Amino acid sequence: MASAKIPPVTQSTASPPRNARDQRLSDAIRARRRLHSPRGGGRAWINGREVGGSDPRYTHLSRSYD
Repeated sequence: MASAKIPPVTQSTASPPRNARDQRLSDAIRARRRLHSPRGGGRAWINGREVGGSDPRYTHLSRSYD
């Protein structure tokens, strides 16, 4: 029986390599999870007063030196 010559497998240029697709997919999943996770604290003011009480790290910013 004669052995048939099998052509080498080549990567298609129609789609990016699998590892690049997987990386983009995992980046998108990670970004979506960050959107739905609780966020770190920020600072907000209503009528000139800090919401949630003042943070002692920033008390020096409340002083005025006019």
